[in-house]
Amino acid sequence: MFAEQSLRRCDGTSMPAPLIITVHGTNDALPDSRGGQWWQIGSPFAEILVRELAARGWPDVEIAPHHWSGANSDADRLAAAKALAGRIKAAAKQGRPLAVLAHSHGGNIVMEAMSSGSAACNVERIATFGTPFFHRQLKLVPWLVATFQIVLGLVITPIMAGYIYVVLQADTGPRIEAALVFALLGAAALWSLRAGLRKVFHRQVALWTARRHIDPDHWLSIHSLRDEAMRVLEAAATLKPRYVTVDGARRSLDAFAALAGVVGTAALFAWSWRYFLDPVIAKVQAGQFTFGTAVDFSFLLLVPIVFGAITGTIRLLARVGGAWLYAGILNLLIHGGIVGAAYGGDAAFHLIGVSRSPPTVPGTKQMRMDAIDLGGIDDKAIFKAAHQLYDGIVANDQIEAGIGDPDVMWKRLSDALYHNAYMRDARVAAAVADHLAAGFGAALAARIKRDNS
Repeated sequence: MFAEQSLRRCDGTSMPAPLIITVHGTNDALPDSRGGQWWQIGSPFAEILVRELAARGWPDVEIAPHHWSGANSDADRLAAAKALAGRIKAAAKQGRPLAVLAHSHGGNIVMEAMSSGSAACNVERIATFGTPFFHRQLKLVPWLVATFQIVLGLVITPIMAGYIYVVLQADTGPRIEAALVFALLGAAALWSLRAGLRKVFHRQVALWTARRHIDPDHWLSIHSLRDEAMRVLEAAATLKPRYVTVDGARRSLDAFAALAGVVGTAALFAWSWRYFLDPVIAKVQAGQFTFGTAVDFSFLLLVPIVFGAITGTIRLLARVGGAWLYAGILNLLIHGGIVGAAYGGDAAFHLIGVSRSPPTVPGTKQMRMDAIDLGGIDDKAIFKAAHQLYDGIVANDQIEAGIGDPDVMWKRLSDALYHNAYMRDARVAAAVADHLAAGFGAALAARIKRDNS
């Protein structure tokens, strides 16, 4: 710490004030950059962090919240990551030492932003609190589309190149115009190839970029084993109860067999009614009401036969493995839906699991907060939330001031949970300040070395 301070004073080297970008998590969005939430300017956590950094020789730092929707949506998180990467690049052009702090799914936004090499190169330090880092896998439909784009690009590009060569070798005709058309088609094919490759190899590129540009020691991941939000998301991927049993699936198939028999029988006779009824209609129109006419109605005996064949086939299949397969498919779909809803998986990737450190940057620094130290479910925080709720009801003289609005209730009570307790712990602020100060000091030393060379 003292070496960094003397280095700044003796060399006379100036550097723009460090910038700390804060990224909030799910359901924590607010329109104002200044306020009481941990990520806002002037919040208790921000003020403590600023004081801690000042004590370590960095009195001039700027807190800059990164706003995003806060929805439990992977599409929104990826959009926020793209915006964050652009913001990091813009700050880097000013020569400012840069750090990023993120809580909960804000850490996933940071992880995705770091898949941009230019963004990753310009961040001195990263600290995340209680982030369930996603493991991703491209979904089937986007994968098929990307594969088609790759095949299209590989096939069309050389063909267009061949056409351009042939056209330019010709002695007559509008050679330049034709070559330009083929060149545009070839460019479109190359774009298709590039887009498909980016989709298919997105995760591999992100992993390679992060490992190349981010030192694991520059990323501090803070978490607690008692973090209820992380534990729920971890359990969502690992627990796979039998939502539908084989016996339940068999009963469902038996019930479906009757419906399928009715629909199948009706469909068969709707398709072939002329074959059976034309002879009857012809005899009736001719006035031939004989025994032969009555015999023509014998086709109705096929109704129970067709119905029995359809229902019997379905029930037989259910008992020779169909019920087991049906139950397995239902369980897979139900579990995938539950995980998708819990993770907010509405983008092109299956979110197949979570971990407590970023999978793209293995070996990051870890700070595990024990439950007894973290604070956890805080009775003071619950009392404070209840007091704020009461004040809101009294001030507005209406129940909608809090009780009638679940979003307001959640905002006021969630701070009492383990998942939101990190920023209440003084040791967390001190550890983050140490982490950031080391990064800012390294940036200053590199700048002085560059200026003196």
